[in-house]
Parts: sequence; structure tokens; C-alpha cells
Amino acid sequence: MASRLRLGMLPWLVLLMGVGLTGTWCHQQRSYTQLEHERIERDLAQEISQAVTTRLQTNIAVLDSVIGLFDASSEVTRPEFHEFYMALSRRGDTLKGIQGVGYAAVVPNGNVKAFEQQVRASGQPEFSVKPPGQRALTTAILYLEPNDWRNQRAIGFDMYSQITRRQAMELAANTGEPSLSGPVRLLQENSIRPQVGALIYQAIYSQPEQAFSSSKDRLNRLRGWAYSPLRMEDLINGALSTINNPALKGTGVLVYDSNRSKPENLLFDNLMLVGTKQLTHPTWLDVTIANRTWVIGIQLDHRNLSPGGWSHALLLQALLGISLSGLASVITKQLIRNHQAVRQALISEQQASKERALAGAVFDSSPLAIVVTDPEGIIIQVNPAFSQLTGYSDLEARGNKTNLLRSGRHDQTFYEQMWNAILNRGYWNGEIWNRHRNGQIIRHELSITAVLDSKQQVGNFVGLLRDVTERYEQEEKMRFMATHDQLTGLANRTLLIEELNRSLALAKRHDHGVGLLFLDLNNFKPVNDRYGHSTGDALLKAVGQRLLNVVRQSDTLCRQGGDEFVLLIPDAPALEQLVALARKLTLVLQQPFQDHPELPGSIVVSASVGVARWPDHASDADNLIEAADTAMYAAKQRGGDGPIAIAAPLAKPEA
Repeated sequence: MASRLRLGMLPWLVLLMGVGLTGTWCHQQRSYTQLEHERIERDLAQEISQAVTTRLQTNIAVLDSVIGLFDASSEVTRPEFHEFYMALSRRGDTLKGIQGVGYAAVVPNGNVKAFEQQVRASGQPEFSVKPPGQRALTTAILYLEPNDWRNQRAIGFDMYSQITRRQAMELAANTGEPSLSGPVRLLQENSIRPQVGALIYQAIYSQPEQAFSSSKDRLNRLRGWAYSPLRMEDLINGALSTINNPALKGTGVLVYDSNRSKPENLLFDNLMLVGTKQLTHPTWLDVTIANRTWVIGIQLDHRNLSPGGWSHALLLQALLGISLSGLASVITKQLIRNHQAVRQALISEQQASKERALAGAVFDSSPLAIVVTDPEGIIIQVNPAFSQLTGYSDLEARGNKTNLLRSGRHDQTFYEQMWNAILNRGYWNGEIWNRHRNGQIIRHELSITAVLDSKQQVGNFVGLLRDVTERYEQEEKMRFMATHDQLTGLANRTLLIEELNRSLALAKRHDHGVGLLFLDLNNFKPVNDRYGHSTGDALLKAVGQRLLNVVRQSDTLCRQGGDEFVLLIPDAPALEQLVALARKLTLVLQQPFQDHPELPGSIVVSASVGVARWPDHASDADNLIEAADTAMYAAKQRGGDGPIAIAAPLAKPEA
């Protein structure tokens, strides 16, 4: 009787143990998810902080260049400031994300009337200092680029008259360091989508080469400030656009100036969370930039990762655990009724467990990255090697499509051909560019196999990845060495011939010319003989770099060998313009190489240039090179500094 009672209680004990284990498992998974949520928020906050800091450091670097402009001259005119700004704007990404660059001057001795007359006489007839009135220190915005309608509204404004701006200006003047203001409404704003603004200042002093004897001396020599107005929404959205982190999608980003308890200090709120019940669990990070502290808050989208640790997957696991516990109880009851069946079931279960354990051990310990998806390409499992290779943990990868690794280097046709091969042949193997979680582009060798179920339908896809980036880079390096000059890094004759044939084919199709300039340095041998081959090599590299700085990106500059260079112009203009370009190149080479300290200052070179143009002087690539070469030798025989000769016209066939 007692034995039967104990056996009768066994299913209930199994049920209780199963529910207990399920509860323990869910608690551990929930704790892990909470920690993962906090880690992702912290990492994302660090990324955003770095992106914003980089943007503002770019502003500070531009203001440093403005200070250099004023340090180099006792007076900078408005046209000079405009030309300086345009020079910056032509340097690629120098001004990317910068709202404007300006100069605010100190009104000498507070004499506003004399200052206004002086500025009006210099080309700003409508200039006036505003707001009117006497102040202990009066300043005025003299220049602000770009000179559009927004910035013109700020010309003449005395920023020192407004307390928030004045505090930042005083700090910059007293320390000589960049200073960021608190939140303000910029003069450039209107009623259409106004944004919170701020300004960053750098003080400009007279006699900058002399050390300051005191704080009073620093203020007495103050000329004004280089400054940049910042629109917070544009600034921070621009910084966010540089972050390639999937966790950023749907994430709330908040930025406060110093004290986040004050609503007026709010600089940015992308999802309008402040003041709503949706703002529940942000992670805060302080970042100090230009002597001012900003507080950055991050709140992940609950749909991606719950801060409480709960998820649909965890709830399903809990339900599955309870269901399995109940099932185990029923099975236990059935096993008690039929001992023989239980024994056979245990044997079968032990064998299955060994197979699962073996498969799991192989999966987890494999050095190859393994990813398993459902038929729709949704990731359902990855191994540790995959996480190490891509940066995505199992939790981050699961539930996403494999296109989270897309690098953007392959077009849609590439992926269509890949999936057609998988669906038609059952597998695909090749190399592919993928993007690491940290944004790094990596080349992988990828094998994808379709796994069929019992109905011969695709049940899963299994992908195996291996990093082949280093091998690919070595191959690319070998390709580069085969087509480029080892000393100067310029194209070699092999690449020149290839590009010339391609340009001639396009020119025949689109009916335009192709130009070729053949340059030979004059007096190069005496430099080699006097200073040695190392100096000669340095001179060749300097010449190549100087020529490269002058020509267009679409042109091909080649070192033919020795002291000979060839310039290919694929869409050549008229012959007169090619001659003008040749003259420009010779003038550039005649300038002293003062920017190359490794070269003696006495070295001066010139070049003889031969000019040829297809179809005027040759009918094919070889003859065009020969025509330019012949013209160059004719120019060299002519003598002088930078002689130029044009190739002989191509003889027309007799009628």
C-alpha cells in the first residue's frame, strides 16, 4: 500500500520539479536579458557620445583654422573671409555637418558709431550694431558664412549682450580654450520648424606670438571670437546618421545641457518622450565637450528588448516548460503502469540525448561560424564562432534576417543569383562582403545549404562562414603592385595602356577627344649625381604628388619610368586647353619644394612636355603615346624652362 502511494505521488513530484526548473530557467534568462539590455544601452550611449564629440571637434578644428587666418593678418576683409570659407568647403568633408563659421569682433573702446562707419566703408553699407545702447563691452558679428538669408539676419548682432552667449564668450576669452554655450534661440531661426541652438566660441587675440602676462593682458589683447552656430536637431541627427548600430532603430535619444532636471535644458528628444509615460528606464551618460557637460539619455525600443527581461520567446519557453512538465507527469504515470515500456522508452531517450548532446557539442565547438535560419531567412540559432566573427550575440541575431550583415557592396542582382542557385541546386558557395556589428567591412567565405524535411520541402538553411579578409587584402595588394609604380604609387605603364584603350573605346562611342601629356624632368640627372639616389627618389615622389594635386580625379597620372611622367585626359577638351594644362603643370613644377623638408631648398626642376590628342595626332593607343613622346623630345631640344611642343597632325588619307 505504501509503495503504491509513493508511486502514485511520483507524477506529481515530476510535475512540481518540472515547473520549478522552468521557473529557475526563466529567472536566469530574464536576469541575463536585463543585463544585456543595460549593456546595449550603455554601448549605444558611448557610440552616440563619440559621434557627437567628433562632430563638435570638427567644428573646433574649423574654428582653429579661422584663428590661424586672423593670426596671420592684422586685418581680415570680408572677401578674404569668404574666400577662406570657400577654400574650406572645397576640401571634401571639412565642413560636413557644420551650420556656419563666423567672426564676432570687439568694438574698440566701445565707440559704436566709429565702428559702424568703418564697417560700412569696407563694403557693408547697411551694417549696424544691434541691439542699440551703451554696454561695458560691445561686440558685433562681422562675418558669417555661408552668406545666405538666414545668416545675414545675424550680421551686426552683439552676442555679448545676451547672458547665455556672454558666459561662453567670457570663458573662451579668459581661458583661450573653446567654449560651448548653453541652449539659445539662434537669430537664424524663424517660425517654421525652429530648433534649439547653441554656439561654440574660440577667442582671437592680437600679438598671438607673445605670452600673456595676466588675465587682464589677455582681455586687453582680445580682438574677437571665431564662432559657429549649432542647430541641435541638425547636429545630433547628423551624428546619429554616422552610427551603424541596429539597436538605434526605434531607440529614444535625449540630450540635456548640464542639469536634466530643468526642462529648459532639453536640447534633443527624437521620439518626444519627455513628459510622457513612455519615458521609463533611460540610461544616462555625461560627456564634456568644449568646457561644457551634456547629458545623453538612451532608452531602447521595448519591442526589441524589454528592460524587465521579459520577451515573447521567454514566455513561450515558460509555457513550453510547464507543458513539458505536465507531459512528463503523464508520461511518468504511463511508465508506472507499464514497466517494460518505460524501460524501452528510457533506452531510446538515452540514445537520442547522446545524439543531441553530440550534435550540440559539434555546433558549439566548431571553429566555423554557423547560422541556422527558417525557410524565410529568419535566424533561429547561431554558434559562438558566429558571434565572435560578426559581433552579434545569439540574442541579438535571433529573430533577425541574415541581411543584418549586408555591407552594401553587392547589388540586388548578386543576391538574386545567389538565392536562385540555393533554391535550384540546394547550395551556394562563394565569397561575400559582410558588415561586422561595429561597422567594419569583412570578407567572408560563405557556404549555404538548404536542409529538406520529410516532405522534401525546405525546412531550414544552414550557413557556414570563414573570415578571408586578410587573404583578399593580400591579393588586392598584389594586384595594386602589378599596376602601380612602387616608388610613387602612381599608375605604371601597364595600367596606363589599359586605361588609354578603355578611354579610346569610350571616345569613339561618344565622339569626344582623348588627350595625352608626356612630361620629362629637366636637370634631374644632376640632382641624382650631386645629392644621391635617395634624394632623387624623394624628388620623384614629390613631383608625382604635386602633379596629382593639380589634375582631376578622372585623369590618370602615370610614371613611365626614370624621370618621365604621362598624364591621360579621357575626355580631353580642345587642343588649346590641353596646352594650357601643360603650361600649368610646368609652372607648378618650377616652384621650390619648400613643403618637402627632405629635399634641399636649392633644388629647382622644370619639365619638357609633349602634347598629343586623339584623333588629331594618332589613330590608336600606341601611336598616341609615340606622338606625345616625340613631341616631348622636340620640346626638350627646344630648351628653356618648361618647353611645350604639340605632336604633328595625323596625315589624312588621300581622296
